[in-house]
Amino acid sequence: MFKYLSLCLLCISYAGYGQSKASHLKHTASKANYTKTQPAPFDCDVKAVYRHRPDGKPGREIMLNFKSRFAGKGTITVNCIGQKEITTIQAGKGLDSLAVLLPDNAGVDNACQATITLRAAGKTYAKTIDVPAKRHWTVYIYPHSHVDIGYTNTQANIEVIHKRNLVNAIKLGKQTANYPEDARFKWNPEVLWPVERYLKTAGAKEKQYLIEGIQKGYLQLDAGYVNMNTSASADEELLQYFSYAKKIEKLTGKKIETLVQTDVPGMSWGVVPAAAKFGIKYCFALNNGWGRVGHSTDLSFKPFWWVGPDGKSKILFLQPGSYRPGAEAKGHDYWPLMSGQTDTSKLLKIIKTDHPRKNFVDTYLAKALPELEASGTYPYDIFAMSWAMADNTPIDADLPDAVKSWNEDYAYPHLVIASATQVMQTFEKKYGDQLPVMKGDFTEYWTDGLGSAAKQTSMNSSSKERLIQAKTLWDMLHPGAPAPQQKFDEAWRNVIMADEHTWCFIDPSKQPITNNILKTKFGFFQNAHDMSADLIDSALAPVNKGGSKVIGVFNTLVWPRGGLVYVPAEQSKGYGKVVDEHGKPVISQRLSTGNLVFYSSDVPALSSKRYTLKKGEPKPSNALVHGNNLDNGLLQAVINTQTGDISSLKKEGYEFVDTKHSLNSYRYLHADDDASKATGTSDVKITIKENGPLVATLQVISKVEGCNSLTREVTLVAGSPSLEITNYIDKQPITKKEGVHFGFAFNIPNPETRVDIPFGILALEKDQLPGANRNWITFQRWLDISNNERGVTWCSLDAPVFEDGGITANIIGSGANSPKWITKLQPNATIYSWVMNNHWHTNFPLSQEGMVKFRYRLLPHNNKYDAAAANRYGTEQAQPLIASPVNVDHQQ
Repeated sequence: MFKYLSLCLLCISYAGYGQSKASHLKHTASKANYTKTQPAPFDCDVKAVYRHRPDGKPGREIMLNFKSRFAGKGTITVNCIGQKEITTIQAGKGLDSLAVLLPDNAGVDNACQATITLRAAGKTYAKTIDVPAKRHWTVYIYPHSHVDIGYTNTQANIEVIHKRNLVNAIKLGKQTANYPEDARFKWNPEVLWPVERYLKTAGAKEKQYLIEGIQKGYLQLDAGYVNMNTSASADEELLQYFSYAKKIEKLTGKKIETLVQTDVPGMSWGVVPAAAKFGIKYCFALNNGWGRVGHSTDLSFKPFWWVGPDGKSKILFLQPGSYRPGAEAKGHDYWPLMSGQTDTSKLLKIIKTDHPRKNFVDTYLAKALPELEASGTYPYDIFAMSWAMADNTPIDADLPDAVKSWNEDYAYPHLVIASATQVMQTFEKKYGDQLPVMKGDFTEYWTDGLGSAAKQTSMNSSSKERLIQAKTLWDMLHPGAPAPQQKFDEAWRNVIMADEHTWCFIDPSKQPITNNILKTKFGFFQNAHDMSADLIDSALAPVNKGGSKVIGVFNTLVWPRGGLVYVPAEQSKGYGKVVDEHGKPVISQRLSTGNLVFYSSDVPALSSKRYTLKKGEPKPSNALVHGNNLDNGLLQAVINTQTGDISSLKKEGYEFVDTKHSLNSYRYLHADDDASKATGTSDVKITIKENGPLVATLQVISKVEGCNSLTREVTLVAGSPSLEITNYIDKQPITKKEGVHFGFAFNIPNPETRVDIPFGILALEKDQLPGANRNWITFQRWLDISNNERGVTWCSLDAPVFEDGGITANIIGSGANSPKWITKLQPNATIYSWVMNNHWHTNFPLSQEGMVKFRYRLLPHNNKYDAAAANRYGTEQAQPLIASPVNVDHQQ
């Protein structure tokens, strides 16, 4: 039997204690009857919770557990922090345990001692106990369902689940509107994708229902469109990513101030200026907590002001642990019923039980709160936590009743059903001026999955650049006419959906659901490709004329530049010579593919030049290839006849290759083998594919492990200080764990590596936050390895992930607590382009096959790092000149 005791209620009577209970009950307890203090016949258990004292204040709970059953009358006296409280007790039927409450200030900020004295049957029993400090915690519960668009079900069914959650959440919010404020239900859709999808298909009545639900606070919206790999984003993509928040703000009149990212460990530094531009003040990041998270959890429960790479923008960042507590406590009974259930009619609609407090927050808080108090790094009394039943699950309708009941029982921890913005605003108001300020990239971990579908990843990189160029072209060629914004928005939406962190089913071996999910996922990549190409064509429409022998060359960048122009074989048939707008011949060359190529020089910024095709074929002239050497007078490159790697690259006499290694070396590694076991090439055959006067290409065909073939092409262009590399992999469909890497070892002593990221430049190690990924890094267009005298700007146009210093990404499966996770990078001049892998055990395709192309551009420079020059070079490679047959009278 358990009895609860408040030490302030002097009128409550309880039991005495003694072996001769019958005789003791005949006497009224008085001070004169008590003898010398005896050892206490009870143990004391100091609880972590505060109960409600009768005076309305919180009191720390102490549980008295009697060694023998207690019955009778007596008094209990508590002496603590200089305060004394006496309560009369009476227990006719006997007690096994008894709860008492300390004075309201006891054990909050500091540990203290409490003496518990029991007087009963003429005897006195006393026990002094240590009361460790326990804060008055306010626990903010963020109710949501993790939006994983795929993974547990088809994308169509997941859309049904999350749209239905919006409707049910508003209904529950209305039902609990009269609950105590902190127990009133509110729902966090987590991202805006469910809201945008709902509004796209809803009728007028349904739209108004949703808008009113948002305006009344039943739905609390956050700024991200989906949970995305932000490190793989382009600058313009991040702006599109946040633009949905502004559209919905305008529709509802409710401000959106917080970015919530769930599951994905890490985040691009470029998010900070992009978010600030849209008025986003906070970031609430719920980590996966387990799978391939590396050291990212080192930043959990360490709120800080995150200053952007511009040094001006900032947001308040909080990673409140993982999003797993709800799933581990309760969701385990429900999410398996949803996973893989493709019959929409059988999907669970809502979670509601007869016992709301069963499988609640107790266990999680009992572990997490003491750990934070003991850490010495978290001096705050605000605790935020996720409450999701798992990925793509219904709302937990038990939550309001559970919170209401909890708060009736306990003063602290006090529970609040909250939005992310509520949490962050509270943090800022109470502790904002005490929080540390940090700068640096929270380099993402899950970008390794991009290499599990390398062809699609390459497609998306190109689609982004085309969309940027298409918009510029439109403005150039349609002055004063509005762009087809809906088409641009939908194309960008498909780009973003491609970069959304979900790829396929939880068990990628299960069919047909895996292929069904992948078909939709790959459709986003294809849609973005097709839409971006169509938008280029639409932009060119006013000047385009099929079959014209006049070629318009358009520069979409804000500085003048030149570059190669390729005219397809069909269009250039019968024409081999080219003249500029003044009739002056320009160098041209017929390639082995049948295409005609010429060089367009000095195309003005945001403008164009015209060239005309002439009859005849270009005359062969200076050869740029001699054996296994390429030389255009500016650069000299040598191909190793045994390996097919680039063994030498010189500019102005300086050797840019680390002669102990090479450039563009193929390395194939099984599973998590040591990097020294990586295999290279065999049966190398080098042939001349093109040999000037404009373009020279050596083609290297090799046998390699993991592929049907490897073809590498190394190209120099007359007059260009840049080396071009194109690698073609004909991949075999291998399901055993593997990784494909291309190594580039440069001869740059004492280097610093700088990386192009969204809205900024990242200096490796120096500009990385604690907990950031150092095993592989994702970049936008270029990186530069330089010292004070020289360096190399390196571009990878198709594969956005590289390893610094060696093959360091050979971590398989979850990688939990793997000693291979790097904590600090050392300066070096070797990088590996990590182009393919299947290291994941879930979410990503198990294998990939077929021909995939990987393009690299290298610009050696005999001068120190120049950020503007590196950025110009990288942007020019990603956004080349655009050529089109045009009307003869087209005005430039």
